[in-house]
Amino acid sequence: MALRTNWNGVFPAMVTPFRENGSFDEASFKALIELYISEGVKGVVVTGSTGEWYSMSDAERATVWELAVEASSGRITVIAGTSAVGTREALALTRTAKAVGVDGCMLLPPGGIFAARNEVVNYFHTLAGVGLPIMVYNNPPRTGVNMDADMVAEIAKAEEIVSFKDSNRDLYAASEIIYRVCDKLAVFTGLEPYASSVLPRGAVGVVSTISNVCAANMVSYYNAVISGDSATAYKTQKLIDQLYHFLPTLGAPAFVSVKAAMKLLGRPGGEIRLPHLPANEALIGKLREELRRLKMSDAE
Repeated sequence: MALRTNWNGVFPAMVTPFRENGSFDEASFKALIELYISEGVKGVVVTGSTGEWYSMSDAERATVWELAVEASSGRITVIAGTSAVGTREALALTRTAKAVGVDGCMLLPPGGIFAARNEVVNYFHTLAGVGLPIMVYNNPPRTGVNMDADMVAEIAKAEEIVSFKDSNRDLYAASEIIYRVCDKLAVFTGLEPYASSVLPRGAVGVVSTISNVCAANMVSYYNAVISGDSATAYKTQKLIDQLYHFLPTLGAPAFVSVKAAMKLLGRPGGEIRLPHLPANEALIGKLREELRRLKMSDAE
C-alpha cells in the first residue's frame, strides 16, 4: 500500500515572531521562512504549540497561514496547526486553513478534557470531512490523551488522515505505531533525539522545535541517518542531544528558551507573547555559555 502523502524530512515546528508590543512581526516571519529554506528543510509547521497558537486569535492564525503560503511560494510544504479544544472551533479553523491554501493541517486531540477513545477517533474523523490532509499529533503530556497503535489505526481509516507525529517518549509504543501504519501514513517523530531510532523503523521525518535554533544541523543529522553516514550522524546526534537536554534545565518554558537562543544566534525569532515572560538575564547568561560550549555562538 502506498503512502497517502510524500511529506518527509525536517519540518521545523516554527516559532511565531512577535514584536515587543505583542503584535505579529511579518518581516521576521518571512525572513525565518527564507532562512529555513536555505538550510534545507522540507516543510514547516506554523501555529503549532511552538508557534504559541494558544495566545493567538483565529484571525491571527489565518494571517500567519496566508503569509506562510505566500512566503514559501510552493518551495516547501506548509502545515497549519489548527488545534482547538472544541470540535466546532477546530472545524472552523481547518476550513479556513484549506481555503488559505496550505498543504495540510496538524491537530492534537482535544486537550484538557480527557476525551474517551471513541471521542478522539470521532473528533479526527469529523475533521477529516473538511478534505484537508491531516497530520495527527500525539503528545500525551500536553493533552492527557495517549494514542496507541490500535487507536491510530482506527483514526487512519479516514483517507484524509495522511500523517502522524509522535511526541510520546515510549520508544516501544512509538515503534508499534510505526509498524502498524507506516504503509499508509507518513510518520514523523516530534522528539529530535529519537530520529536515529525511528527512521530505520519506517518513520520518514522529524517535526522539530530545535530546528528553530539549528535547522542546518538537524537537516544534516536527518540526511546522515537516512544515508547511513554513521560518523556524521554521531556528531550531529551528540550536538542535538546536548541542546535538547540542556534547554529544560533553564527553568523556563521551552518556547521561551528557544526564542532566547534564536536571539543570541541572530535568528529572527522575535519576542515571546504573554502569558509567557521574557527570558531573564540569568537564563540568557547560562544559554550564552552553553551555546559557546557547543560552538554554536560567540554572541556577546
